[in-house]
Amino acid sequence: MTDSHTGRSQAFRAAAERRIELKQALSDVEIAAASPSGAPAWRDRVLEQLQSLRTALLQHVEEVEHESGLLAEILDVAPRLANKIALVRDEHPKLCEQVANAITMTKTSSDAEEIRAEILLALSAIARHRQRGADLVYEGYDVDIGGS
Repeated sequence: MTDSHTGRSQAFRAAAERRIELKQALSDVEIAAASPSGAPAWRDRVLEQLQSLRTALLQHVEEVEHESGLLAEILDVAPRLANKIALVRDEHPKLCEQVANAITMTKTSSDAEEIRAEILLALSAIARHRQRGADLVYEGYDVDIGGS
């Protein structure tokens, strides 16, 4: 369903909102992980932000993969993008796994550098996914989804 005022569908608007939330969660994890690891409760803050990232990522996946979500809508308006849509969709389980690995590492490792390395793997993978998603939306709608 398209909003006559903005010309944007509900799926598009919802995905844009999730995009902003995911970007904020990425930033929050990076800030927490980059803070001094010797500070009191460093691990607790990192873990809290990683769990928020996991929630934001799961909400993103649910939103865009829903039967009336953004990926289905792009497929409807631009069936030529089916392969690219599949590639973006297929990244979701691996991204969730990488965040889960970072959470596990944060809970179990005593080595802050090891924890940070695992976190950076997840953050960089999600950043690349967001870039591919933005390119996909642009190709499908010829418009930027926003939420830098």
